[in-house]
Amino acid sequence: MTITKKQESLLDDYNLYGFHSGGGCMHFAYDTDIDNLQWLINDIEEDDEPSLRYPKNENQVCIFGLDLNFLDNQDLTNPILKIGESNKTENDNDGDWIYFKDTLKNGVPKMKAITDEINNLKEQD
Repeated sequence: MTITKKQESLLDDYNLYGFHSGGGCMHFAYDTDIDNLQWLINDIEEDDEPSLRYPKNENQVCIFGLDLNFLDNQDLTNPILKIGESNKTENDNDGDWIYFKDTLKNGVPKMKAITDEINNLKEQD
């Protein structure tokens, strides 16, 4: 999958990077300071499912997801879920990941604020 100049500009504007998770799935991504924990960002299809393609513009509704299965330290799962809950994110039934939906323009600042709280957990170790 090729990336357009507009998508490259969005990556630069929001300090994100492109990530290929395999199987043709492309995401905008943002790292936390904990383990290999990263946010994956995709636009939303008409059926309310992630498209697994890069977002095309900052006003598209996207899903911002943080997969907690990648944590080396599983003791951080519950504190991260609590941070997510206090920031009105949702989680799957197993508590394996948190997510929220918003436009790229509004969601990136929210994601970065949640990331700051998560990064503070590392400092408390």
